[in-house]
Amino acid sequence: MAPVPDPADVPGVLQRVWLELYRDNFAGALAMVERAREAHPDPRYDAQADKIRGWLAHLTSPEAYARAYQQYYADVRRPGWLKRLDRELRTWLGRRTRRMVARVSRQEEYRLLEREVIAMGARRVMDAGCGEGRVALTLGARHPEVEVEGVEVAAVNVALARKLNRYRNVRFEQGLLEEVLRRRPGAFDLVYSFAVLEHVRDLDDTLDAVLTALRPGGRFCFSVPMNEFRADGPLPEFVADHAAGHVRVFTAAELGERFGGHPGFALTRIPGRWRPEHYPPQIVPVEFGSYFVAFSRP
Repeated sequence: MAPVPDPADVPGVLQRVWLELYRDNFAGALAMVERAREAHPDPRYDAQADKIRGWLAHLTSPEAYARAYQQYYADVRRPGWLKRLDRELRTWLGRRTRRMVARVSRQEEYRLLEREVIAMGARRVMDAGCGEGRVALTLGARHPEVEVEGVEVAAVNVALARKLNRYRNVRFEQGLLEEVLRRRPGAFDLVYSFAVLEHVRDLDDTLDAVLTALRPGGRFCFSVPMNEFRADGPLPEFVADHAAGHVRVFTAAELGERFGGHPGFALTRIPGRWRPEHYPPQIVPVEFGSYFVAFSRP
């Protein structure tokens, strides 16, 4: 990626900041603005920093974080009454669960996870940030010998996961994953976390909690977005569409630097389907999809 322009070039710096925001790198964009403002004070930097801090307001406390995600998912999962009735019927009949399991089992992230579970003979598995439980339910359905637990911050997601659950070996709990994991030291053979680490309040604290919950030699698997973009032309100013979005992004180099020294480190690039309708036409993907990372606790 091109270097950040001279701080005196305020429009140029803001263009780079907006590119980082389109990448979902809110923390990186804020740091970029603050460095530029220190070197070259300008009210435009102050205004941009204030906007980004507002989008990150849910990080100010665990309670604010939980409220933001509860509200976000409550809004997302609020269909009209006819659609809600249809969903309830399909859930009660088990159709939604069967279709979910069939769909998820074909996804590359799940296939990589399943290989890890089988390779180490895992019997106690934690889904850290399970959402509506799609991966936990798929793993539980396909591997009845594995005990799968899921933790999720949004109560609305936990309620849905429990409705969808048809398996005795799968359980769901509502709470902050850092707090739940720390209450279970050494309890799990494998912990996985899909599309979560880009959201968490404190990455180091979350990783410490994960390693606490793993037994020695246990395996941690996670996926995070692969958002490598370039801008072919001036970008429109970025505007966030909700208050509980991504906080950070990862590059392959950063993942290797942070986790490459752990035993059994592996990184896989999974190409994704580019959705041009979600971005201005000036955004061009260099690499788009997700990274799947796995390593063992010493």
